[in-house]
Amino acid sequence: MRSSPPHAVRSASRPARTVALVTAARAAALVTAALPSPAAANGVFPSADQIVFDPADPARAVARMTYGLLTTRDGGASWRWICEGAVGYDDTGGQSPPIAAATSGRVLAALTDGIAVGTEGGCTWARAAELAGREVIDLSVRPGDPSHVVAVAAGTRHGLWASRDGGASWTSAGTPLPEGFLARTVDIAPSDPRRVYVSGLASEGGSVKGVLARSADGGETWQTAAVPGSTTSREPYIAGVDPLDADVLYVRIASAPGRLFVSTDGGAAFAPVFATEGFVRAFAISPDGATVAVGSDVDGVFRAPSSTLVFERVSSVAPRCFAWTDSGLYACASEFLDGFTIGRSLDGGATFEPLLQQSCIRGPLECAASTAVGAVCPTDWPRIALMTGHRDCTPDAGSPAAGSGTSAVSTGATGAGGGGAAAASGGGPASAAGAGGSPGVPGGGAPPSGGARPSEEGCGCHTGGAEEGRAGAVAAACLAAAAAARRRSRRAGVIVRGVLG
Repeated sequence: MRSSPPHAVRSASRPARTVALVTAARAAALVTAALPSPAAANGVFPSADQIVFDPADPARAVARMTYGLLTTRDGGASWRWICEGAVGYDDTGGQSPPIAAATSGRVLAALTDGIAVGTEGGCTWARAAELAGREVIDLSVRPGDPSHVVAVAAGTRHGLWASRDGGASWTSAGTPLPEGFLARTVDIAPSDPRRVYVSGLASEGGSVKGVLARSADGGETWQTAAVPGSTTSREPYIAGVDPLDADVLYVRIASAPGRLFVSTDGGAAFAPVFATEGFVRAFAISPDGATVAVGSDVDGVFRAPSSTLVFERVSSVAPRCFAWTDSGLYACASEFLDGFTIGRSLDGGATFEPLLQQSCIRGPLECAASTAVGAVCPTDWPRIALMTGHRDCTPDAGSPAAGSGTSAVSTGATGAGGGGAAAASGGGPASAAGAGGSPGVPGGGAPPSGGARPSEEGCGCHTGGAEEGRAGAVAAACLAAAAAARRRSRRAGVIVRGVLG
């Protein structure tokens, strides 16, 4: 059991980041208005907010987008689209299904009417018969044992379900969650398959508060504890469980200002470890458990040794999700602010190598016409191509391919002049306690430099037809406006720091 963590770290970088965010939001609105109405991506600007990796093949990954799923089979060098209709949901109703990658190449999606199970590389989708018609709120695959999956489903009382064959079949597990408990997230401890955590809301004494339900016996019995500062408007979400210690877990508050808490006693009590003016949208623990990364849409990327939880700001990238594997720290980001939608860092989040720019999506996943994807997705692809400003990103002579690592985003506190993620020699996360930094920077680290943005020529793109060219031009203009806004905000921040001394 680890010692109690230090007090929360509050970022001092809100004004500059907020200016950039507001400007980018306005630019995004201009792009949406300039394109035909189908390009609105279900009313949400196109982005990624979750990425999962095939446990048997790290080159295979699936990303959840605001317009379906994207899949890669070559480590992010190319991406293909899986439409919502093939999976079995429609995001116009606000669905954003949690996804997971399990054994035998299965991809699972938690829907309002069951669990969709994707096979044949994502071409074929079917519902898990045992959960048909039930709202599945969240699911989790146990790291190290991808055949073991748990899910939490709604009903008269919310309850736990388990699969021991990677989602092919399901059984109700243990006893229902406490009466009146409304689940939000579920996680299973990597080091103990019987340790299960569920976050949610519960009514007590006429008020609703955020709580964590925990089970040490696979759901047979449950105990609950309040999560500090959480309510109906500030719901608690499990951020992660330590890969080596089942008693250590992290819970984030889904609101702004955002907060991150840690428990070192199996969820009985919590202590604050991180605070931000924006949302805590991204969180990850390194595979060896030594380092924790957290991301804010306002303050950027922070990193800390898990032994101290003293956070240092290492990048101004605004992550929407993290996934940390042996191959690196992967992030979903805003293409308008950060120049990529999915990127990989080999230095613990200081710099990111762009792996996905949405205009470079290759098209629908190539599947037989008899499959769900082959039958449904090709007819809807023109709308997605227009929305993303689709271009031919096939590399040509003298032009590097997307995701080749030749154009890394260098925004870290220590990596401004570094050569990017692809040039990093160590590959492992740095462990910084924040000593010797500049005044006003959380954790004592040096302020992020801003660094170089990705090259506009990084994916060797060639503009397609007239509509595609117009969409791409507007998007490019928006990127330029956002970049200019960030430069202005950084200059303003330098002036303010100079005045304040």
